[in-house]
Amino acid sequence: MAYTLFIFLPVAVCIFWLVLHWVLASKSETFPEMLVLCFLCAIYLFSDACHATQPKGSPLDTGSLLAALFAGPCIIPMVMMYLQKLLHRKQRHPFAYMWILIPTVLFTGGFLLYFLNFEERVNEAFNLITGPIFHIILACELVVFLVFGINVLRYTKVLPGNLFSFVFKGKPISLVRLQIDVILIPLGVMVTRIIISDNLYTVQSWIAIVCAALIMSSLFIFAMNALFGVRSMVSLNDFRYIIRYNYSGKDKSEVVERIMDELLEEAEEEALKRIQEKIGENLHIEQWRSGSAGPDMPMINNHIFKAVSESWDEDSLISRFQRLMKDEQLFLQPRLTLDEVADRLHSNKTYVSKLVNNTYNLGFPELINILRVDYAEQYILSHRDAKQEEIAKACGFLSASSFNTIFKKVTGVTPKVWIFSMDKEAGKGA
Repeated sequence: MAYTLFIFLPVAVCIFWLVLHWVLASKSETFPEMLVLCFLCAIYLFSDACHATQPKGSPLDTGSLLAALFAGPCIIPMVMMYLQKLLHRKQRHPFAYMWILIPTVLFTGGFLLYFLNFEERVNEAFNLITGPIFHIILACELVVFLVFGINVLRYTKVLPGNLFSFVFKGKPISLVRLQIDVILIPLGVMVTRIIISDNLYTVQSWIAIVCAALIMSSLFIFAMNALFGVRSMVSLNDFRYIIRYNYSGKDKSEVVERIMDELLEEAEEEALKRIQEKIGENLHIEQWRSGSAGPDMPMINNHIFKAVSESWDEDSLISRFQRLMKDEQLFLQPRLTLDEVADRLHSNKTYVSKLVNNTYNLGFPELINILRVDYAEQYILSHRDAKQEEIAKACGFLSASSFNTIFKKVTGVTPKVWIFSMDKEAGKGA
């Protein structure tokens, strides 16, 4: 009983995602292809499981074989149509769908032979003919898909496609390349079935369980990835964002901010200019930069040390601290600590901390962050094409995400919005 339920689980996965796509993704561009694909996979997997568990020649066994004749040859073409959507390729000519005629003829012929009660030897002859034809069709489709997949990989060779980096390092990957990697698992099972010319569920129970588990997991991931529609790149964070946004109210603002940052990274220049106008109006950038964003918002000060008294001795502790930061730019060291600064000043960290607090009315970490952000502003203006990782590294931040977070905390806006506001002000000035 447990064995039977297990090999029917892939069918449940297909039905689950069919319903979920209908509810959540009905407006996505890939919705029609995924809906039909889930339906065809459910039929084919159900027929496969029935053929393995039902008595040979029973009505359910016969009906499942007829369903497989139609659904099986339609799956690979539907996968290719879905991948074509991800590549933003135009729909083919209607004659390109002529492939559906062969499975339709096979299904109709078998249906008529069975329900018109022809002689048993006629049915046997039909089964002997359709079996090899069915496997030949699948083999040809797999070859076509292999050629198609190679062309896709060549077409998207400039896009990230490292599955290891995607899974273990959280780096983004091309969605079309990810989907090809995932769909290779059930297609590999299909190839194995063609080679051995038998239903894998009828060989040994452990083989059936392994095959069902592989098909179930790969189809689940494939259908889940399809929720992103025709998005070009995805990362593991995208899946985490969905969960955190929907099920953790306190994380919504952070998730929205990160999603917007990623979208701004991918957006084209013209689109960004149009969005910048709306952001400037809705978020009141000018007010942020003038300091009206809130009393707790520290503002950038390009001359953070100008308040140092001229009467101080050049060898005083505060003067030496100023030279370390302003002249030697010690704040650009990524892992700078108060202990390291105290050692350079031949003092102790408690005294240096109090001195910074009393002089600048800031804590040591806040001062370092302000200096780094101030330096980052100048770096961005002189390196317009620099990526955020490069800017973060050049300005002493440990990562692009920490750079974004601290920059917004200090200035009130993200680096992208800041540079747009600067461009806008420069345009007005011109």
